[in-house]
Amino acid sequence: MSSSTVAAAGQRLGRRASVTGYLDAMSALASGVVVVTCRIDGRPWGTTVTAFSSVSADPPTVLVSLGSGTAAARAIDHSGSFGVSILAEEQAQVARHCSRPGADKYLERFAAVGASAASPAVAGALAHLDCDVIDRIPVADHLLFVGEVRTARPLAGERAPLVYQGRTYRRLAGTRLSS
Repeated sequence: MSSSTVAAAGQRLGRRASVTGYLDAMSALASGVVVVTCRIDGRPWGTTVTAFSSVSADPPTVLVSLGSGTAAARAIDHSGSFGVSILAEEQAQVARHCSRPGADKYLERFAAVGASAASPAVAGALAHLDCDVIDRIPVADHLLFVGEVRTARPLAGERAPLVYQGRTYRRLAGTRLSS
């Protein structure tokens, strides 16, 4: 069943969560924080995203959701490629810089210098992925970009990731649960 069919069925039945209720519920979900990178006017640009997911290991494929009217979505749509830097817990400043609505999000002060990546990489990130867009799916006011990962490399040792939950950045407690 297509997403438009499901949406139409929900509307016919008069069911739709309120935006406030939906946002409050989703704020309970803890997510890793990434910066999706591209180039705008030849300069490194990044936008903070928690709507990011691994899709497949073979071939390596990821999915990212971006607001369809954003500068990053337009640039990625035009270039057909993007990067993903997975942020470490001490990189909340980078996440905040790249999440300011309507502001310039150029990355020069945070970009890895001399990196051979096809896309800009955030210095000190846990890992960076270079991706080529293989599908683009419009959903509501967002574009889902499906990317095939061309290169995947850890950048900085074994450290904890930055997490977003309850509308704030957090650190993992570090306590491992028994398996």
